[in-house]
Amino acid sequence: MTLHIFWLTVLTKITLYFFSSFFPTSAQVNWDSPETLQSKDSVVSTATGRAVAVTANPLASDAALKILERGGTAMDAVVAAQAVLTVVEPQSSGLGGGSFLLYWDEQKKFLYALDGRETAPSRAGKDDWLNEDGTPLSWIKATKSLSAIGVPGTTALLWEGHGRFGRLPWNENFEESIRIAEQGFLPSPRFLSSIFLAKRIGINHSDAFKSLYLPNGDLPNKNIPFQNKALARTLTRIADLGVEEFYRGNIAKDLLIDLNKYQLDGANVRTMTLNDLANYQIYERNPICRPYRKWRVCTFPPPSGGGIALLQTLGIFEILMPRNNEKKNVFSWHYLAESLRLADADRSHWIGDPIDWPVPVDGLLEDSYIKERAAFIKPNKAHLSPLPGTPRGSELLDLASQPRTSGGGTTHLVIVDIYGNIASYTGSVETVFGSRYISGGMILNNQLTDFSFVPSIGGKSISNRVGPKKRPMSSMSPVIVFSGNRPVIAIGSPGGWVIPHFLSNAIIKLLDLGLPPKEAVETSHLSVRPTETILEKNAFWFKDQLDIVKKLELLGHRVKTRSFSSGLALIQLRDGLWHGAADPRREGKAVGLQ
Repeated sequence: MTLHIFWLTVLTKITLYFFSSFFPTSAQVNWDSPETLQSKDSVVSTATGRAVAVTANPLASDAALKILERGGTAMDAVVAAQAVLTVVEPQSSGLGGGSFLLYWDEQKKFLYALDGRETAPSRAGKDDWLNEDGTPLSWIKATKSLSAIGVPGTTALLWEGHGRFGRLPWNENFEESIRIAEQGFLPSPRFLSSIFLAKRIGINHSDAFKSLYLPNGDLPNKNIPFQNKALARTLTRIADLGVEEFYRGNIAKDLLIDLNKYQLDGANVRTMTLNDLANYQIYERNPICRPYRKWRVCTFPPPSGGGIALLQTLGIFEILMPRNNEKKNVFSWHYLAESLRLADADRSHWIGDPIDWPVPVDGLLEDSYIKERAAFIKPNKAHLSPLPGTPRGSELLDLASQPRTSGGGTTHLVIVDIYGNIASYTGSVETVFGSRYISGGMILNNQLTDFSFVPSIGGKSISNRVGPKKRPMSSMSPVIVFSGNRPVIAIGSPGGWVIPHFLSNAIIKLLDLGLPPKEAVETSHLSVRPTETILEKNAFWFKDQLDIVKKLELLGHRVKTRSFSSGLALIQLRDGLWHGAADPRREGKAVGLQ
């Protein structure tokens, strides 16, 4: 039976790959994580060297490698890679979106966290996501609303990061992206599938999107280079004139003209203003860290909720699964699922932009609270829809929990340079191709849909409610893991709400099971919803799937199986060299410099 299941899995993967490669219009929308799964063969892209880069697209990885070969830093390579991703992976990230950066400065021995999250306009109101009758907008309608477009932060983050950590001239880092946008690139199966997904979600509100990505109503020809000359001009202006051009120059003015043009039927949507663009700020945050076994895991603080969820999950799991019990069995799946569910309950309740509510970060992560949450979990029974806890610092907060959000278009990349600097960077435009609105060839985000659609429930405010100049809670969780004072792992993933789920899985595989990067990115995931435990189907490593499902159900889990579209990018220091691996569920590539 086991052999039969194995070969059935192999045939299923081959079928999915063939179908997605030649018939991208067959793609289906999954509202938890709408980006398509790009099934490939079982070969994981890996690389080894003194310097390594892993991104979600081969062209972006190659651009990063060229920068590293010229003596550029990890930050220079981040600028180059994100600029190329703006061209070749616009469904996931771009200069019209937002991003988080964790950066290890090897010379200073210091970890930085730069927040380039999108910001709500100064005119944003608590009723932006409500219909006239007070009911929340549908998710589909919200994704294409002008109210969903936050003030972009990625360009400012790249500029700030380059000013602090860059070595090469700013404009040199844009050469590859400008060339690719001007000359074109052959559309990949995932690129074409994503365009079709955007069409299913809705594009009739954006003639510019249809003109660029669906010429004559059809998908771009996979054998003809896809060009975006308007984006080439925008990238050139940013390369030549810097951040001022984006936030206060002609790019900013053209963006406002386009937003006004997109207003429909005389509607007066409270979109961003020139002042909102001119006043955008990068915030330097304090990374949040917790010990896990003998390591220290560091990630991003609020407005990321994913970082806290990841550290809570690992902390609870460590208590429940002692180090001497490393074998994967039903209890490890059970305890991981329960840990994830408790962390999700806290994330939905307590996390928002710290400028609005005092987020009890210290209380959520302190040992006594983690032990209290772990004690709630029983070895013989699953708890469905658990309530949030009451961490220290929350005594004066009377809040309601936010309903879980849908997934979005996101990318992650990790880079280590020859100097020992490390970047773990996550960027996003939210839904596939963001809002599908375009300005200057750039996709504009719809990141403000990450706010709660309702500002309160039962008279209690929601921490992640929309408000002027607020940054919506994010699940993006760039991670750097330390052994002593030495960074040994950098990792992250796209995936919307389930980003910390993917990362918890991968970190446990790396640190507890000792799997190499290749196996850590390709083996099966476990995720949860409040009332469901979700196992990844068609994964080679999960050979005892039917047995595990049965045992979990006996513990009270409502088990579902589905595919995931994670995009793990991972580098790990092993035997004195950096080893990188890219998630085979997408089209990522790892490259190395010897």
